[in-house]
Amino acid sequence: MVTLEGRGLLAARVVCGLSALSLLVWTFHGVNFAKVRESVAGVGALGLLLIAVPQLLSLFVECVGWGHVFERLGQPVAMKPLLRVRLMTEAVAQTLPFGVIWSESLKPLLLGRHTGMPTSRAVAGIVTRKYLLMSSQAVYVALLSACGFATLLRLSFAFTGHAGFAYAAFGISALLCLLAFAVGGAFARGRIGDRALALLSTLGSARFQQRLRQHQACFSDTDTLTERYFTASFARHTLRPGLFFLCAWLCESLESYLILHLLGSPLDFFAVASVEVLLSFLKNVLFVLPAGIGIQDVGYVSCLSALGVPDALTVGAAFSALKRGKELFWAATGYLLLAFEARPALAAAATATAPQNEVLTA
Repeated sequence: MVTLEGRGLLAARVVCGLSALSLLVWTFHGVNFAKVRESVAGVGALGLLLIAVPQLLSLFVECVGWGHVFERLGQPVAMKPLLRVRLMTEAVAQTLPFGVIWSESLKPLLLGRHTGMPTSRAVAGIVTRKYLLMSSQAVYVALLSACGFATLLRLSFAFTGHAGFAYAAFGISALLCLLAFAVGGAFARGRIGDRALALLSTLGSARFQQRLRQHQACFSDTDTLTERYFTASFARHTLRPGLFFLCAWLCESLESYLILHLLGSPLDFFAVASVEVLLSFLKNVLFVLPAGIGIQDVGYVSCLSALGVPDALTVGAAFSALKRGKELFWAATGYLLLAFEARPALAAAATATAPQNEVLTA
């Protein structure tokens, strides 16, 4: 039986999928696909291999920073399980509508399974990771927008006729910075876990309330861990791990520059990076669309045209094809790992049902 909530979620997924598809069709309806295939083929096997590297490097560097977080939380974690968890959850985040929500829900379970980490410490690590993502993205946006400010000015005049758009990136950076400090301050002294427990205690059935009481200590432990982390010195809880998260963001710009360079684009690194920081922000805000599909494609084609890149529509279509192909490759890797993850559970379920089947047969 399909519940009302289930129908609503299915409807939301369908709407998001149709919206993304409509944006793609509208953007590339006049493209010459023969020229796009020729451009993609010209990249070559070595080029395709190079394009796949920055995302893996980004995940690896981020995991180094995340490892520092868990060390500060009292549980050092090896790199291999952290990278495995990130590959699996990134696959979900990149391919499903509202994928970020599903991937965050999976992280405590996967961290517990692969590292033996208690839920309270896993949740505390996820909270601090979000804080570090926001604070490092604020620096990333401000730094690369400043370096590529001339490009932003050109885009601003091309799209709006004045320079105001070029300064929007610094407004985004300031907003991210404020959000990051708000999150850090709230978890340092706000006892967010206890407040969430109090709110949840007013909802749900008696069975739900009983399960909440069983996990009450987990909420309190999470508050204790986050408070300890965020009341440490700024250098320890932000600067040291944040540097690795910043490098992970830089890998995104490196990836886009590499793809465009292989396609023969004349744009330099900072020109590409200044566009990438804004589009990556939009992708994160519009998380209902898997991997920002449609939004990033429209954005890159529009920016390439405004910057005078020859045959911008073909280059933009080839860029999207290579970028989406790379995302599908790493998503397939993540889902393959998830499939191996599910095998023990499926085997246990089969074992449990086997005796029942034998009884029924008898």
